[in-house]
Amino acid sequence: MHDDHYAARDLGRYGQLQMRSLADPISGAVRYWLTARHVRGSVVLVPALLFADPTVTSRQSCDLYIFARLDGPGAAGRHERPLTVNGVELAGRNAVRLDQISQIEAQRLGRTGITEPLPPHSRALAQVVLGAAVEHWGARTDRAALESLARRETASHFLSHYTEELAQREDALRRAQQDLADTRRRIDLLRELTEPAPAP
Repeated sequence: MHDDHYAARDLGRYGQLQMRSLADPISGAVRYWLTARHVRGSVVLVPALLFADPTVTSRQSCDLYIFARLDGPGAAGRHERPLTVNGVELAGRNAVRLDQISQIEAQRLGRTGITEPLPPHSRALAQVVLGAAVEHWGARTDRAALESLARRETASHFLSHYTEELAQREDALRRAQQDLADTRRRIDLLRELTEPAPAP
């Protein structure tokens, strides 16, 4: 799998954006370290397939997710610094369609612990920066491989989930069958006891 380690984008009035990326060889998630004027930190772009149950036939509502804070993929055991824009730390998760990049809504963690929109100037800069990262992800030469990894990792997760669910249901079925046999035995005994006594 090829990983485009470094890339740059001209953000117009926002200056130059430097991007460094590293793909996780298990999940297909890609951590992007982003640096520009008033922009520092990282985000993780995850193929939407990573969360889609492959046994459910439904159209995906997005192509990928952007996680503002996600330690693990690409972190190599380090606690990664979340992306900050104008000193504001991004939070939450964004569902993104590649044909609607301009609709990315960057958020921060509010005082109540709930995510809220960024202030207008920071929001505009964050949209441009995140949009550049998403465009880069969409044009990656290894995108098919990343999606294949995500599909495999997801299949492994759901295989474990459904195997456990099957064991629980089989156990419940065994108990139900035992209860059924016990109830039949009781009914048979009670029927015998309610039969009329033979005539003397």
